[in-house]
Amino acid sequence: MVRSKKISGPEALRSLDGALNDIRQEEKQVSRLSADAGSRIGRLREIEAEQFIALAELRLDPARKTEITGEISRAEAQARSILEKHESQFNQIGERLDEIDGEIKQILSKRQDAQAIFEKAEAELDALSSDVFKTLKTDEKYQSQLSIANEAKSVAEHALKKTEVAEADCDEKGKPYREDPLFMYLWETGFGTSSYSSNNLIRFFDKMIAKMVRYHDAKPNFSVLNEIPMRLREHAERLLAEADTEHAKLKKLEDKAFDAAGGKSFRLNSEKAAKEITAIDEAQIRLEDERDELARKHSKLSEGGDSAYREAVETLTAGLQRETVSELYEAARQTSSRDDDLIVRKIDAVRAEILEQDDDINEAKARLKTLAARRRELEDIEWEFKKSNFDDPRMKFDDHLVEDLLGEFLKGAVTASGYWGLWQEAQRSSGYTPRSGSSKNERSKPGPWSKGNLDFGSFGSPSSDFTRPRGSSRQGSKGTRKHGNFKTGGKF
Repeated sequence: MVRSKKISGPEALRSLDGALNDIRQEEKQVSRLSADAGSRIGRLREIEAEQFIALAELRLDPARKTEITGEISRAEAQARSILEKHESQFNQIGERLDEIDGEIKQILSKRQDAQAIFEKAEAELDALSSDVFKTLKTDEKYQSQLSIANEAKSVAEHALKKTEVAEADCDEKGKPYREDPLFMYLWETGFGTSSYSSNNLIRFFDKMIAKMVRYHDAKPNFSVLNEIPMRLREHAERLLAEADTEHAKLKKLEDKAFDAAGGKSFRLNSEKAAKEITAIDEAQIRLEDERDELARKHSKLSEGGDSAYREAVETLTAGLQRETVSELYEAARQTSSRDDDLIVRKIDAVRAEILEQDDDINEAKARLKTLAARRRELEDIEWEFKKSNFDDPRMKFDDHLVEDLLGEFLKGAVTASGYWGLWQEAQRSSGYTPRSGSSKNERSKPGPWSKGNLDFGSFGSPSSDFTRPRGSSRQGSKGTRKHGNFKTGGKF
């Protein structure tokens, strides 16, 4: 049996970055293939039009020939103009995608430089830790604050667990209400509240519906069912904020102790690098969000999904399928003229190839949908990875998480939440928790924080809820849920 190797947090992060880059490159390649297939269809339609013009030259009298060839030529010219604009727009978006990918590579390189500075400073601080915390064990003020911080964390954690139980109960018990379309219609329009503002006719029918579904009996129950988790969530968030405040007080005492032991310059370097990493991660999110929107447009254009492209294809297709042209085609098929037969065979071959290109576009469309989903999921996982401090160099993971399981996730054999859960389990089994004064912990503190000197341990279980902010696609949430590492409504 081959034993798996251990890799550090930064190595694991680089593997996730590499997988994301591979997905992005494949997205562009598949979009290009799809667009090429669309362009070939456009050219094939032009060839088809030219063959019909040739057929008209052979079979129609001069007056009819001029009419038919003129209509086909106009449709062909109009379609060509639209398709050229379509191609230009597709290429412009492709160029911006390339630029963004280059910018992402640049900031990832800067992040590695900042990470190296951070790691060096943290190593220096860790070297002082033993003596510093030996002193703090006899410091009454520090020990008192440690107890307060631990108690605040324990209370917040209990409140959060209670909230999650109430939310799960609400999801289960509220299901019959949410599955009743008439009840939910009245609920969402605010029927029976001051926000209800329908006209008299609609009010009349809404009263009939309310009576039929016994809305006034059910509404108070559904209101309470939703209100309890909301209030508990708000209470838990207040406690989490208080716990953070107490932890900040504890950190100040630790910082003072490290500074007294000669670690001030190391601490300041660590904090500066941590802030730079935070800024880089925020910039990465902005670039990824811009790229995500452009990738959607790029994919749509490659599939011929924009209105201008459809107009061009429909214009040309309509010209080639009009009754007179169809009759001309059928008449040519039924004659034994060698010239007619040659043109008909060319038209048949062109139409067969168009069907093949359509199949290629449909395959590309399905692949692009899968790639976009995997990319967004992996971006969310990477966000959680960094926010949870898993990129700390002292974190150690089995390489099968990026050698085997990453591949399984990308193939769809492992769900996003399941894959992230495996990282969480690996972290808990590693036994490593960073020291409480680490600047990077402050940068991405998961709250309640997992700190070595506070008796916090690891908190939470593998979850399908992810907190990566997405500019235009953030979903609603239960309660305010502003606290880091807790549900914000965004899901894979």
